[in-house]
Amino acid sequence: MDERGRGLFEVPTGGRGRFEPARLTQARVRLGVSKTDLAAEVGVSAAAIGQYEAGVNSPRPEVLDRLATSLKVHPGFFSVGRPLARIDTLNAHFRSLRSARVSDRQKALATAALVWELTFALERYVKLPDADLPVLAAGTTPSEAAAALRAHWGLPDGPVKHLVATAESRGIVVAVRPLHEIDAVDAFSAVIVDRPVIITTPRRSENVFRHRFSTAHEIGHLLLHRDPSGHSAAVEKEADEFAAAFLTPAPAMDAALPQRLDLAALDRLGRKWGVSPKSLVRRMVERGRTTESSARRAYQRLAMADDPRADPTSAYPGENPTLLKKAAELANDHGVGAPALAEVLKLSTSQVRDLLGDADQRPILRLVGGGA
Repeated sequence: MDERGRGLFEVPTGGRGRFEPARLTQARVRLGVSKTDLAAEVGVSAAAIGQYEAGVNSPRPEVLDRLATSLKVHPGFFSVGRPLARIDTLNAHFRSLRSARVSDRQKALATAALVWELTFALERYVKLPDADLPVLAAGTTPSEAAAALRAHWGLPDGPVKHLVATAESRGIVVAVRPLHEIDAVDAFSAVIVDRPVIITTPRRSENVFRHRFSTAHEIGHLLLHRDPSGHSAAVEKEADEFAAAFLTPAPAMDAALPQRLDLAALDRLGRKWGVSPKSLVRRMVERGRTTESSARRAYQRLAMADDPRADPTSAYPGENPTLLKKAAELANDHGVGAPALAEVLKLSTSQVRDLLGDADQRPILRLVGGGA
């Protein structure tokens, strides 16, 4: 999926105590809570929640406190005065699972918006790399786009080492979010105020080959589909073609692929190039080295031999996102730690650490009994 959010950014003016309706929508949608369920929890009607989000009415202070408790934010989260990427204005172009509903997609958007807000907050204190993606002419093919990006980024002809780290060094924010946040979406990308953001889930990141291909797929969207008109199989096919051409360029594959299907040889080649044997079988079909029927039999053999415990993730350093975490560490070294970022974002410190991919591992301690 690819999201375009250029210019869909607001810095509201006015007093800090004024209620921002879009913040309530963002917090509610991100947790996947319906208006009806939220209303029951805070003691108002579902119609009242709708009026708050539409800006018709503002919640009373005591209701605002209950909303904040229910949605796990500080009351100040709902105030104007902070940069806001409105999720209802982002133009969605999803690559998602078949079960994805509108609510699933909006939940993913709310997560993307919050990751962007964290990025924006960090940029108060740390200079992040500028986004560095070439602008391609209309009609550029996926393979041409892949070659153009390799040239623009100065990548050598061989395997793309440390794809995620390379993308982050070029100003693309990459985040892995847990399935409970975006459980119906495989991976997606957004451009919010000229900052590209790619979000994947453990469904992709737990296998390094899938994660690399998904990341390249989303970069393809960022390059090829700057003005999306909606999801289509053709658009997804183009992003897949880009990912294959970027990770395994045709000239290199023509020299490296075996002349006939040899799964052991493809496994060795895949580990060198950081791609799955299955993707190399597909590449052999595309390069005329084997037939579709032979490829189907190879896919069946690969599926039978698949061993999740054999995932070679540890052999590919640089594929775990670190940009935001390192920026936060640098800010902390200069006196701006997670609590200060939490104050800016009006979240808890543990929520900020979670967004940074650095969940708080300290045990939760509670008093036993009623006395001190």
